[in-house]
Amino acid sequence: MYRVTILYPHEEGKRFDLDYYVQKHMPMVRSLLGPFGLKSAEVAEGLPRNGAPPPFVVIASMTFDAIEDFQRGIAQHGREINADLPHYTDLKPTLQISRIC
Repeated sequence: MYRVTILYPHEEGKRFDLDYYVQKHMPMVRSLLGPFGLKSAEVAEGLPRNGAPPPFVVIASMTFDAIEDFQRGIAQHGREINADLPHYTDLKPTLQISRIC
């Protein structure tokens, strides 16, 4: 099993529309990548700690049985998914692919 994690770092003065991300972006991602083996997808909102902002505003994760499934889905729909980015943030996300042990 593999996890694809998208991390949106906290940056002062940058925006992130969590409602849009949860209500529109992630359902679109689920519908586009579901046929390519997407098993689960979740969104975690970072919370402040001791008055300091979280290191990441949002962390999204998706699981796939095979990394090739994700790669095929992104090859077909990556441009469409990435084109939605300006609708919810001006942050530059980091993508990490991990094998779940």
